[in-house]
Amino acid sequence: MRVASSSIRHFQPSDGRAGVVLSIGDGAGREGVGEAAPLAGFARDDLAAAISAIRGALPQLGDLDDLGAAAGVVERALAPVEHLLHAAPSARFAIETALLDRVARRRGVPLRVAIGGPRSYDRVAVNGLVKADLAPAELCARAEAIAARPVAAIKIKLRARDDAGFARELAGLARLRAALPHVEIRLDPNAAWTPDQAIDRLAALAPIRPRYVEQPVARGELARLGPTPVPIAADESLADPAEAEAIFEADACAVYVVKPAIVGGLLRALAIAARAQALGRDVVVTHAFDGPVGFAAACELALALPREPLACGLDPAGVLAPADAARLPQLAVAGAVIGVAAPGLGLRSAP
Repeated sequence: MRVASSSIRHFQPSDGRAGVVLSIGDGAGREGVGEAAPLAGFARDDLAAAISAIRGALPQLGDLDDLGAAAGVVERALAPVEHLLHAAPSARFAIETALLDRVARRRGVPLRVAIGGPRSYDRVAVNGLVKADLAPAELCARAEAIAARPVAAIKIKLRARDDAGFARELAGLARLRAALPHVEIRLDPNAAWTPDQAIDRLAALAPIRPRYVEQPVARGELARLGPTPVPIAADESLADPAEAEAIFEADACAVYVVKPAIVGGLLRALAIAARAQALGRDVVVTHAFDGPVGFAAACELALALPREPLACGLDPAGVLAPADAARLPQLAVAGAVIGVAAPGLGLRSAP
């Protein structure tokens, strides 16, 4: 069965940047939806490139033969256009998600079952998010409010770039750890440190007992960082297949933070996560500040992994508008993503 109809609708995620929702119809009243909302500084394409790639690829998609595993069905449909989507991972994410949603809806199963099959878990805890560039008292107050909601872990964005700023953040983190001795803390400097800074700062962070420090250095540096005083996680580096392979080969990271919109789709994200788990590494699924369609796709991915991931970066607070969050049945339980019986992505109609 070929794609019978398609449409592209513009929208704005809650952070104000532009995105599009792609709808693909099968001619029998069923459609699948996907989303492209490239995040500047992280995505390898921008919205104009993503839209151009989507429009160029749709007429050349292969047949949706609907035979065998859903992943194989969609991979065969994408095969004729992979060369068009290689440099446009946001476009690939949108088309692949729409096709998977359409196949899962046709089969009457949730998307997580279509790509992962039945799993032994049906809910995943989420982590909260706070920035460290606050006065220590305010940092503690915000973290304590997040912990009370409840969430399973707190991720803290480290913003300082100079040594004095890092020293202030470290003091705030020490106060936070004393206030919340049993809460899991994760730290993310967003690839801002040099390798030499990373070793020194990771050692300084050891008394905070972070579960991990995410992407402490820039792309291209993570696999060469060597042994570190605290566990580290890969994030932005996973967007490049060659660098992701180098990280696996070097056994450089204890945790793999997977954003399907950034790595080029749900199936590629699932392959990275499954490989990491097979090696005994932990996985976190998170969003790229997506809109509701991309967010729902990340929720389904978190529920499709071979084993339960760590608490995932799928807390809608501060990411989705309340009306958008209400469209996702996966978010019906506070502090967790849950598996639901609705087919495909399960999105409720927009109000």
